[in-house]
Amino acid sequence: MTRIHIIEDDDLMRDTLLATLKTEGYQVSESANGKLGLSAVRQQLPDLVVCDIVMPELSGFDVLRELRMDPATVDIPFIFLTGRAEREDRRTGMNLGANDYLTKPFSESELLAAIQSRLGQRAREQAKQETTITKLRKNIVYALPHELRTPLTAIMGYSRLMRDNTAKLTDDDVMAMSADIYKAGERLHELVENYLVYAQLELIAADEEDLTKLRNNVLRDAEEVIGTVARERAQHHGRAADLALDLTSSAVRMSEQNLTKIAEELIDNAFKFSEPGTRVLVKTSRKDKSYNVFIRDHGRGMTSEQISTIGAYMQFDRALHEQQGVGLGFFVSKRIIELHGGDFEVRSQPGNGTGIFFSIPD
Repeated sequence: MTRIHIIEDDDLMRDTLLATLKTEGYQVSESANGKLGLSAVRQQLPDLVVCDIVMPELSGFDVLRELRMDPATVDIPFIFLTGRAEREDRRTGMNLGANDYLTKPFSESELLAAIQSRLGQRAREQAKQETTITKLRKNIVYALPHELRTPLTAIMGYSRLMRDNTAKLTDDDVMAMSADIYKAGERLHELVENYLVYAQLELIAADEEDLTKLRNNVLRDAEEVIGTVARERAQHHGRAADLALDLTSSAVRMSEQNLTKIAEELIDNAFKFSEPGTRVLVKTSRKDKSYNVFIRDHGRGMTSEQISTIGAYMQFDRALHEQQGVGLGFFVSKRIIELHGGDFEVRSQPGNGTGIFFSIPD
């Protein structure tokens, strides 16, 4: 049974609300002021709160402010009831996170329609989140163990050799095995980090409020971030001389963390899948109210079938295992761009390199 808590200091109004909602089959509880109401909501965790604004002890604004600061109550739908009709009061309530605002006097049908609308919206959001969580669980259960085994096998194998053959190993043997263990550890760390980012992105995609927050980040200078990442990746691969930069300074609507992630993964792939001595171009420009990035290498390239698989955004494990080693980092980069409303395009031919274009809209 759906549980609704009423916070209202007017006895007649509170009794009327109780009778109306109980008749409709809701399980209803009540509080006569804001302080009691706040305590009751925290204890009961109802499915929805109906609350007056002007009350003794704590105002409705104060109650809502406290509830939105508590992780346990932050998502509970909240409807204000008030005799105030001023626009400024309405804006205050909405800014605090109110879901609806009914001005007294209101009809029974208006009240019930508002409640049904907010409960329906919450049910849809919860269903979407459950679908996302199920998808995440399936992807992690089926794909993560496979990806973890390769670096773990290397770490365990080399460490076992070092343990069991200590007297026989030369210093060079120890150095070589230690280097391989460290390399496998780096790969393992990267895999875990990418899975965490992937999971976070899918949860954000299922929540409109989180998605809006994601898109409202602003970075003042994308050139500095992309340039720094490109030079670091080139240096990492010992190919500083192969890097060509043509960058435009501009603000972008994306966090530094996410832009850094995209640049690291895509530029790293450009070096990873091309030969030393061949050029890797990183070019940026501003056009049509968007920041555009183009990354071009002259490496192995991809077939049209592989490109279409990426473009169609097919099954997680297929995208992860069939893209010639581009891996989850590539998948995550594409997802970040999509969630920001940007375009993503891959142009490639086997043996003739790959060009990746993406845009970040204003």
